[in-house]
Amino acid sequence: KQNTQLFKDDDYETSSDILEDLLPFIKDYDIIYDPFYCNGLVKKEWSKLNKNCINEKLDAFDREHPNFDIMISNIPFSCKEKCIELGFKLNKPFIFLMPIDSLGSKWIKKYFDKLQFIIPDGRYSFIKNGEKTKSAWFDTMWVCYNINLENKIIKL
Repeated sequence: KQNTQLFKDDDYETSSDILEDLLPFIKDYDIIYDPFYCNGLVKKEWSKLNKNCINEKLDAFDREHPNFDIMISNIPFSCKEKCIELGFKLNKPFIFLMPIDSLGSKWIKKYFDKLQFIIPDGRYSFIKNGEKTKSAWFDTMWVCYNINLENKIIKL
């Protein structure tokens, strides 16, 4: 089934220099699953870091999910709550990139005790239509579930 839902300006991809920030935290995970396809660049970016990533052009919310160890994604920001719900539904470790202001959202409060956070050192530059962008105008964070970080919040 093709991904039939298009999101408003959510097609920013994550380069290996961003993903590299996560390597110290995901040593014990072999198969990464990113359910949000965008343009499919993430598989290549993970392979630069010697990691295997499953990323297929299918609807993340309406599909049979593959076998994986951890879900890691720069999720579509227009449906953050729906993405977190998917992570909990699949009940495996996940790490999702989100705007840091999501911490102030009402919907995240019910999950807060189960989550941990990795805060990047600075703003990320993403890939849009194959081109690296200037750094984002907003701060981001990695929202983590069940990856046993040493602290609730880790600042890189």
